Amino acid sequence: MAFGWWKRKPRAKTRVRRTLPKRELAPVEEIVEQGLLVADVAARMQVKNAIIMNALKRKIDYDEQQIVDMVRETLAELAEERERDARHIERVRSEIRSTGRSAWRESEFGDSDNRTLRHRQEVYEGVAEELRRRAEDTDYLQRTAERARSAAWDEIGDSLKERAMHPYYSGGESPEYQRARDARIQLFIERDLAELMSDHAGATGASGVGGAAGASGAAGAAGKPKSRAGKRAK
Repeated sequence: MAFGWWKRKPRAKTRVRRTLPKRELAPVEEIVEQGLLVADVAARMQVKNAIIMNALKRKIDYDEQQIVDMVRETLAELAEERERDARHIERVRSEIRSTGRSAWRESEFGDSDNRTLRHRQEVYEGVAEELRRRAEDTDYLQRTAERARSAAWDEIGDSLKERAMHPYYSGGESPEYQRARDARIQLFIERDLAELMSDHAGATGASGVGGAAGASGAAGAAGKPKSRAGKRAK
């Protein structure tokens, strides 16, 4: 005879309590500074990639004001992310104050974690506040845009040099081709590239961009040489 009450009932799953490790916390200002360094690099890389895509894929001329606006928007997006992080930590701390604990996903926090959580919240808030300030700083925006433009042009130039040295484009080991190669490159620099940069400088000068002419000419040249010098290099 089976006794149903004799069977063990399965235990309900209990959430594992994972308290934050006890450690000496670095000053908020120090962590904020580190966070800003990361954000600065992230913004610059994102804008640099956009400049490269505009120049080589979309065939869009370099526009200094457009890039400055892009830097501003990127900083605002990063600030919003940190603000969301800070609000999340505040909700966790609010639950701890109300119920003595807070559970998010697989982690559970209690009263003893409040100090570390407050530290995290202050860091997120500090980073977000400074990013908002930088997004309104014209000098910072222009410097970051210029650094992104310089990095983009360096990357485009390296890519072109690598392609020029590839056997498929350089004519392989043909002695005849190699003998004439230097002359063709010099002709490309003196005539075709100079003409492209001159044409583009005139166009950007008329639109009021001014100092960006050299960069935009170079970016334009990266996308156009095939139509002119490309025929001579074959």
